[in-house]
Amino acid sequence: MPEGTYFSTESASMTRRVFLSTLAASTAVRVVAPPAARITRISLAPIQGRFHKFVAMNSYDTAPKGHTYTNTLIRIATDEGAEGVGAMGYAASDDAYRASLKALIGADPLSSFTMQDGMVAGRSRAFAALLTQYPHLDGPLLDLIGKLQNKPMWKLLGEPVRDRAEVYDGTLYFSDLWFKDRGVRAVLEEAEEALKSGYLGLKFKVGRGAKWMAPAAGLERDIEVLNEARKVAGPGIKILADANDGYRNDFEGAWRLMRETKNAKLYWMEEIFPEDVARYAELHKRMAEEGIPAYIADGENLREPDAFKPYLAPPRAFDVVQMDIRVGGLLANRELARMAGAADASSVPHNWASEIGKYMGLHLAKAIREVTAAEDDRSTCDVIMAEGYEFSNGTYSVSNSPGLGLSVIPAVYQEKCARSETVIS
Repeated sequence: MPEGTYFSTESASMTRRVFLSTLAASTAVRVVAPPAARITRISLAPIQGRFHKFVAMNSYDTAPKGHTYTNTLIRIATDEGAEGVGAMGYAASDDAYRASLKALIGADPLSSFTMQDGMVAGRSRAFAALLTQYPHLDGPLLDLIGKLQNKPMWKLLGEPVRDRAEVYDGTLYFSDLWFKDRGVRAVLEEAEEALKSGYLGLKFKVGRGAKWMAPAAGLERDIEVLNEARKVAGPGIKILADANDGYRNDFEGAWRLMRETKNAKLYWMEEIFPEDVARYAELHKRMAEEGIPAYIADGENLREPDAFKPYLAPPRAFDVVQMDIRVGGLLANRELARMAGAADASSVPHNWASEIGKYMGLHLAKAIREVTAAEDDRSTCDVIMAEGYEFSNGTYSVSNSPGLGLSVIPAVYQEKCARSETVIS
């Protein structure tokens, strides 16, 4: 090429940019981002779940739980036909709640949260008030986002920390008092069934003296059930106990229960009395002196992570924190689990009367190291179809399908739920 006729690198790049911009303009080429999904419909409907057996009562009940329960299914649908499903907390919906849901109509589901590295970092400013007042909404919203992004829910919450998630059977209630002709054997037969079904953790209700028996007789029965349970279960099974605050007025009875079940080697004692830092400190002190290694679990009546701070401060009152999965939601339970980890404690979110709640707990356990297990009420709901969950040897595989891996079965929903449905649009 003759001297003086070649282009410098800079001028050649400039020429290419001019050429390409001219070409794009002349051919009307434009790069357009795909439109965001918009929430167009939210529906609420009562659904019925079924336990695997007749469930008796606990220390505060006025009647047995029975075979079935009802809770409220939430469905959040977009203009593209994607749908997130979840369960409300234990309170019924009211006018204020339904009016608040209207704030989500027309919104991009992703605008509900802030994202970082493909994971949900927190609630967005625009929806922080709504999601703080009604934390359970993050369940259906994250299910929806998972479906829109083709990600399982656990991947929105964190990195995988375990292949399978541990569960325990939480359905061992006061069958001895309902089936009086069988007595303690009624509870032990249920425990044997759970063991044969593959459960390696069994939670037994105690606190019979709070309502169903005289206090002294109830204490004796509680001690008998836990000690006999250990004989039935053998050494490798976790035996857990839950008093539902049944020893609220009897600290010395609570201490006797702990002392006289020492050989049962309880994994944890749950809600032996209401949340109280001083009383739990005294119980911990006596347990340490007696050489009783059981954990103390509590907190299902607390509604937000900050409420647990006094119980995680040294000396720690709670070894296992248990904010309810449906009331507290996923993000608050994730935050609480991290707080618990910093205090050398762990988290197992409370769940009862909700198959959906169990699956939420499994996804948290998959992604959050401090969430060491999920509570299994062993119930099913015929309106819901679940994919990717397989139970074996005390653990579940956790679905890799988008969102929670759940879908609503249209024919069943139409038959059983549609007539009672409330729609917000």
